[in-house]
Amino acid sequence: MGVDPAIAEEALILTAIGIGTAFVVLVLLLIVILLIGVFNRYLQDDPPLSTASDSQPDEQDPEARDRALAAALAVTAIRASRPQASLSAGEDA
Repeated sequence: MGVDPAIAEEALILTAIGIGTAFVVLVLLLIVILLIGVFNRYLQDDPPLSTASDSQPDEQDPEARDRALAAALAVTAIRASRPQASLSAGEDA
């Protein structure tokens, strides 16, 4: 009981067509996604992500830096004041 050569050949052809179709669809999706990204950037007219003014925002706005530092200290103090939860807390309650 062997496999008929005609059926095996047809199965290989259909498998190749399926694999080829999958790769072509993936490549087309990749191209469409890249084109949408380029089109989106063109519509928004955003400056490049890395500019000289973004490299040192702390020196330009010391008040914002102080507010961020105060917020970080407040969160740290609140977290430190709460008791730590242990793994057996559910069993004791």
